[in-house]
Amino acid sequence: MIKAIGLTGGIATGKSTVSAILSDRAAIVDADRLAREIVEPGKEAWREIVETFGREALREDETLDRAYLRRIVFQDPASRKRLEAITHPRIRALARERIVERSRDNPFVIYDAPLLFEAKIHHWLRPVILVACARTLQEQRLRQRDGLSDADIERHLKAQMSLTEKRRLADFVIENDGTLADLENAVAAIWETVVATSPARYIFLLTDPPESGHRSG
Repeated sequence: MIKAIGLTGGIATGKSTVSAILSDRAAIVDADRLAREIVEPGKEAWREIVETFGREALREDETLDRAYLRRIVFQDPASRKRLEAITHPRIRALARERIVERSRDNPFVIYDAPLLFEAKIHHWLRPVILVACARTLQEQRLRQRDGLSDADIERHLKAQMSLTEKRRLADFVIENDGTLADLENAVAAIWETVVATSPARYIFLLTDPPESGHRSG
């Protein structure tokens, strides 16, 4: 049995920091890295994206122009669904492979995925740790960190499932509203609880998630 744990969070909540803290305790499989890997020039997903969105979606070196695609999917929900239909199944399949590989070296494997709930990964991977914070703090971090306008901040936040809904779906929630020391203490406390949980909860199914919306775990 593989002790696989999901880690997710809203934009600018501090998920990457929590992932770095947990890297001393578990093996990390990063969905963002997998997403970049599957769309390398010449790969199947890369070819489908070019066929769907045209060569305008490529940079001069033939890699995907992520800024161009980001603008398109933010403006057009249908385009976003087409892109997700190309990438999400391949990311999920590669994630399963990597989690199995990493489990040979570490008893715990964390799958770090910003869109874990949106991609319905929680249907086949439990438990899930959510990193969250107050909405006002998210906005402040996006303004200071990324230099986004209020309109851009609103678009970014609307593009993801709300933290309210993510809190409802998560098994454990780390609230990141304080200092780094506060966050480290919160991570340590949550991890102790996760490790103490019955191993029967850590089930990693090598199947695609169900379409019914049933919550496993």
